[in-house]
Amino acid sequence: MAADGPTTWDELLAGPFNIHSVSTHNSLLLAAMRDTFNLTDEAFHRMMRADHLQLTRALDDLGIAYSSLAKALIPDHRRREIALLFDSAVASLSSNGFYAIDVAEAWIAGLPRPRKGNPVNSILRGDILHDSADEVQVAMDMSVVYHRPFTVIHPSQVYCVYVTNLSKEQANALTSSAAEHPAYVGHADCTDRSALKTHLGLSLMNSGLRVGDMILEGVGEIGAEPNGAGLPLEALGFTPTAVMETLFLPFLGYRINSHLTGQNREDNRSALATLSPDAAHLESPDIWMTPGRYGYLQEGKHRDSVEQAGLLHLDQPALEAVVSKLVAQGHLYDLGLDEWGNLRYKALVEVEVESGLYQTFTVALRFTPEDKRVELMTFF
Repeated sequence: MAADGPTTWDELLAGPFNIHSVSTHNSLLLAAMRDTFNLTDEAFHRMMRADHLQLTRALDDLGIAYSSLAKALIPDHRRREIALLFDSAVASLSSNGFYAIDVAEAWIAGLPRPRKGNPVNSILRGDILHDSADEVQVAMDMSVVYHRPFTVIHPSQVYCVYVTNLSKEQANALTSSAAEHPAYVGHADCTDRSALKTHLGLSLMNSGLRVGDMILEGVGEIGAEPNGAGLPLEALGFTPTAVMETLFLPFLGYRINSHLTGQNREDNRSALATLSPDAAHLESPDIWMTPGRYGYLQEGKHRDSVEQAGLLHLDQPALEAVVSKLVAQGHLYDLGLDEWGNLRYKALVEVEVESGLYQTFTVALRFTPEDKRVELMTFF
């Protein structure tokens, strides 16, 4: 397919593609489009493929390859997701209530600096908006490395900045920079499941996608200026860059991987319909594997992962049943049609390896439209 110029539907739909993620939880946009126009799965699939093509071309005009954004958008249990927590009451005292701007320099200055290539990070921000002060306090006490003692008076007192795709060293640099602000409370490593992560998943909105020295941000109309919040981005060496919100939210937004009833279901439905209109209702597929694949998981290079998940003792039917249940609850991403005509996607799943302790794994899958079945390719 040509990189620019007119593209026919046949060319678009038949050609290989890779879409890092499809997110709905920050916005009702996709659900509203589907309901308002009563879109069939086929029409939704065409809309998403066309919008993704439009996004990639818009990024090309900015000198950004969509493929380069994968690490910011695809969850990776080997990379850190860090939540920086601030006391908005303290920050408000010195800023007449503009606490988000007041603390911004502390965390923006701590974003990873280029060494090799362009760092990419998803950034989410906001107050904790749900549940009681006691529930939030308990969740924080279980996860937060406190910089100073802190008591939650009201959940919205806790202002959070959430950054993805960090190495251990980058995470340490970010938290050290944030700690220079008097409103800083502490940080939480949100790479794996936690009660606090569930609160944040319900509350935080996508603030921007950092690509090198640019901060991409969704805007509501053509010509609108980015950085409506007035953060000191340019003063700290970053260029606010606008992307249409209708393209940003579905494809460049990051979903914090927590179990949000209903919202996860819409995310997965939209992701599967984007992969294929025939896959749209496979939210709970019966996953199968070949005997050879089962043997490989028992003896191959991913045997350790299956063992860590506590699944090594299972026979093939039992393993298929357990993986089917995990995928139905998982976060779907890395959607694509490869050059051999295979429709592939992945699911990030969480397995309880001890009482209350979860470990994250990735399941690679292949969907076959002819029989509408999902095959397990690997588990790691």
